[in-house]
Parts: sequence; structure tokens; C-alpha cells
Amino acid sequence: MTSRERVIAAIRFEGPDRIPFHHAVFPGALWRHGQKLVDLLNSLPDDFGNNSFTIPPKPEGEGLFQTFTDEWGSQWVMLKGYTTGEVKKPALEDWGRLKDYRLPPHPPETHFAGFRARLEAGNHSWFSLGSGGTLFERLQFLRGTENLLIDLAEDRSELHELADRIVKWNKGLIEKYLKAGADGIAFADDWGAQNRLLISPQKWRSFFKPRYQILFDLVKDAGRFIFFHTDGWTVDIWDDFIEMGVDVLNPQHPLFPKEVIEKKLAGRVCVRSDLDRQKILPFGTPEEVREHVRETVELFGRFNGGLILHGEVGPDLPFENIVAMYQAFQEFGCPTPREK
Repeated sequence: MTSRERVIAAIRFEGPDRIPFHHAVFPGALWRHGQKLVDLLNSLPDDFGNNSFTIPPKPEGEGLFQTFTDEWGSQWVMLKGYTTGEVKKPALEDWGRLKDYRLPPHPPETHFAGFRARLEAGNHSWFSLGSGGTLFERLQFLRGTENLLIDLAEDRSELHELADRIVKWNKGLIEKYLKAGADGIAFADDWGAQNRLLISPQKWRSFFKPRYQILFDLVKDAGRFIFFHTDGWTVDIWDDFIEMGVDVLNPQHPLFPKEVIEKKLAGRVCVRSDLDRQKILPFGTPEEVREHVRETVELFGRFNGGLILHGEVGPDLPFENIVAMYQAFQEFGCPTPREK
């Protein structure tokens, strides 16, 4: 099987020759471990076309943090070595700015041409993911989290207007990736705190669900696959995502009791694993990492598919735990265990 065929077989529960896996590496991990991590990653190309890691340049300036203004006009502070941070000055902190606010342009056409050219150069042998943007997080970044939660409670008309404009912007982005040949579209909105949803399921269903459905329908109508990442306690809306057509769900599954996961997720939808990055990956032993991967495969991978292995490699992970994780991917990921 090619990597692309393998991922599709896993998504469709059609018996991949092994469990596919997906790299996720923070810059700080590459700075910490240097060339030995680069060599390890490049010796293990994943099924999504990630096979040419290098050590990225470090941001200029002293200290642990960097500040910047994004293309949407919001001002950020970010811990160096990571890929996101916290908005300190939202672009639309005052609704009075909405009338004259202009959303940024999409990436240039050269970006999408490069996306297609790389696929064609590799004979489209790996599974390609385009971006579907964000909705909840983009609203947070533009309004600030506290303002947004108040807006939702008050059901402000300005919020509906802004959300619809973001959905329209995301539609345009998705269309460009679909045209460029993406096999799937990846969405990401972190919906959960450690032990509860950030807003009520009822508000989520009335405000966000119909808007997500517009974007999901665009992907499904093109015959492509939907990936959705969401951290935290999100069990309240898993059924909704499955009903809406999400093909691969990437929840922070170590937060949940095993019986909840078996009832709600395992065998019902393909899961891109989110190995325990709060405790086991950074603070466990290599043997504990290996056992965690084994348990994850046993939980999700026994249904003739239904699992994509993935664990974030952050700057807090010891190198021996990174090695243990990838060795366990190889040890337990082939062949795919089957539900009897």
C-alpha cells in the first residue's frame, strides 16, 4: 500500500497493511535535541508527506517570549519554541471597529500551486491535508476570550455577522485546497477545558454546528475527508461531529475514562491519537511510553482500521521517550490488530 492508500483504508475501516502515523513536532524540540532528532524523524517518513525535517532558525531577541501581530491584526505573546501563544490585544476588542474591519487575503496562489506540485512530484503517494481554518478560535483571537463568551451569552448580532464572514473566508480557503488536490481538510478548534466543554452543548449546537456543517458539506460534496482536532473534555459533542460527517476525530483521549471512549469513539470513527502530552510523554519512562502506545492501539486499532497514530513532540519530551514512542509505533502498528 502507498501511504495515501493506507490512510484511506484506516479511515474507512478497510484493513490497512499497518497503522498509519503522523508526525507533529514543535520547533523547540528540534532546538533542544538538534540533529539527532532531525535524523530520527527523517529516517521515519510519515504517511502525510513529512520527510524533510531541518532545525528551524530561532527567533531574534532575548528572553523566553516573542511578540508579533498576525495578519488578522491581533497582537500576540508566544513562548519561543511553540507554534501558538496568547492574544494580548484582539483586533476587534471594540465592536465599533467591525464596520471597517477587513479580513486578510488568503495565501497567495503560489502557495496552492506549490502544494499541488509537491503532490505531483511524489505521485500523490502520501495523504495530503489542506487547512479548513478555525472558527471558535478565530473568534477568540479577534474578540478576546472573555468578550467572546459574553457575546455568545448575549447572542449579539455583531457576533453572528463576524462568524458568517469567517465561514465565508474559510470556504474560500477550503475551495483552494480542494482544487489543489488535497485528500482531506483539517479543522482545529479547541472546545474543551480539562473537565468540561467551554460553552453549553446547546449553545454549541445552535451557534457553531450549522456553521461547521456549511464547511463540512463543502468537503464531503467533493468526496474528500474531514479531520477535526479538538483538545480538552469534548465528549458532549462527539456524537454531533460523527453525525455531521467528520471522518477523523483527534480528541485529547487520555483525559477520558476507557469505558467512555469505548462507547463513544472506538470503532465508530477513525481516531488520530493524541498521546498523553500532559504526563506520560514528558514525564514517563520509555517503558511507560511504550505501554501507552500499546494500550492506544488496543483501544482504537482493533477494528480493521480506525486509528492514525500521532503524539506531539514538544520541547519538554526527553529524547529517549521520543525514540520509545516511534519504536512502539513500529512494534504495535503492524499488522493492524483485528476485532474478533
